[in-house]
Amino acid sequence: MATQPTTSSSYALAHTPTFQQLKAAADSNEVDDSLHLAFSQDYTENDGLLMVLGEKRDALLGKIQWLEHLVEEGERFLPFHETGDIGLARLKVTLKRERKVLDGLIKVMDLARKGREEKKVNLFWFE
Repeated sequence: MATQPTTSSSYALAHTPTFQQLKAAADSNEVDDSLHLAFSQDYTENDGLLMVLGEKRDALLGKIQWLEHLVEEGERFLPFHETGDIGLARLKVTLKRERKVLDGLIKVMDLARKGREEKKVNLFWFE
């Protein structure tokens, strides 16, 4: 499920259903059916998040490889240009930052994967 909103807008209400809304969406008066729907939606949203994060990770890996190639190539000729040393140093700083971003992204993905396992347990209890 989406996280609890801080404001009461119509958008927020559309994405944080009450039990009455869950009962209607599940087409059942059974609490188990409502909970199953809520946990199923939560699991699906988590899978979508993992998919998007995976795409971002892949794109970032490509960018890092490109920067590594630029640094490697630049080390051969940039020192011979007037501002080449500065440019090369800035490329290395950028590469270092992108690697840190990748590390952080991987940690977020690990948390989402762990969450997926917990969400499977929630689904199991209400199937």
